[in-house]
Amino acid sequence: MFFRLHNHCHIVKGAKRGAIYNVHSGKVLSINKGALELITECQSSPLENLMDISDPNNQIFLKFLNDLISKELGSMYILEPDNSSNRTEQTNDQTLEFLWLELTSNCNNRCLHCYATSGPCQTTDKVSLERWLSLISEARQIGATAIQLIGGEPLLYPNWRQLIEKASQEGYDYIEVFTNATTLTDNDIEFFKQYNVNVATTIYADNAAVHDQITLNPGSFAKTFSNIKKILAADLPLRIASIIMKPNENEVENIMKLCGELGVEVNPPDVVRPTGRGDDKDLLPKNYSKPPIKPPFHTDNESFARATTFHSCLAGKLAITSDGDVIPCIFARNQACGNILEKSLKSIVHGEALQQCWHTTKDKVEKCKDCEYRYACGDCRPLAQGSDSSKRWLACSSECSYNPYTGVWEEK
Repeated sequence: MFFRLHNHCHIVKGAKRGAIYNVHSGKVLSINKGALELITECQSSPLENLMDISDPNNQIFLKFLNDLISKELGSMYILEPDNSSNRTEQTNDQTLEFLWLELTSNCNNRCLHCYATSGPCQTTDKVSLERWLSLISEARQIGATAIQLIGGEPLLYPNWRQLIEKASQEGYDYIEVFTNATTLTDNDIEFFKQYNVNVATTIYADNAAVHDQITLNPGSFAKTFSNIKKILAADLPLRIASIIMKPNENEVENIMKLCGELGVEVNPPDVVRPTGRGDDKDLLPKNYSKPPIKPPFHTDNESFARATTFHSCLAGKLAITSDGDVIPCIFARNQACGNILEKSLKSIVHGEALQQCWHTTKDKVEKCKDCEYRYACGDCRPLAQGSDSSKRWLACSSECSYNPYTGVWEEK
């Protein structure tokens, strides 16, 4: 007699325990070391070779296997089933899907936490208009379908309209401008409508006192909020992001309530990233944090296959800074993978440095590589790196309290 897990179930081994990933139901079932060893051995041997199935002392093992059968995770077979699997193999190839163009380091705000250390009168921009235009074409040719213009403040870049026109001509499915919305004009809004541009902006509170304390730009809240209402009145797609730090950590509920009243998607605000000016312990909120990493975990066939080969967030994305550096994420400032003033975008995308970033699976991350939940758990490499005292790219997340070596969730 043979026991086999179904093809939609995957065993993942950890240092102390294991997990069964059911990609049909999406559930991730934790199992102890003994169960892990039994299931693993069953995948290659008949039960009679593993135990005396008539021995009452072994009934506990048979009951466990029957429990798996009742949960539709596996089946018993009289004859040995075909070991060939119909599971879809995950390709090792990854095309470019999304890119940020960081047009300028110039910004009329001087936000306390700015990851790019942008501000007024920055003059370090090195990428010409012609190169930006060619990059939009290059990216589209190698697969990109979505593009976001950022800064600094992208609307302070003199030729931003030409870049949107170019992206539209190249057939991008999604074009977004991430602006602080303080300089937005009625004419700009009409232009956005003409080219089906999505708009994103940031608010740090529902009032000027706190918001302007963070932007260090008096009057910025009034301008941003006024233009938010104009954007919505024009029926433009709008996304509002919020970052929480010490000066605004009491504004979480107010921000979410305001978003609800405006009719935009309501999400819990993010926490300041330790990058650029945000790499300041004095900015960290004391009483607000992102939800901790903990069960239950969920998965699906595509997510599981992708997580075993690629980084769940970084793969298929890149950012190009105003001095031409290609980085895997806007927050990964010290992970330059090449410069588009020296090389073609295609050569950088297929180069070793960026591909290594895209293929940074949890199998390479400290502690995570020994965890049975590693293919079902999210990950932010820049956050993990920025929170690590030694700034290691492969440091484990500071938000995880699970100890895979003891199998215990510890108090943080």
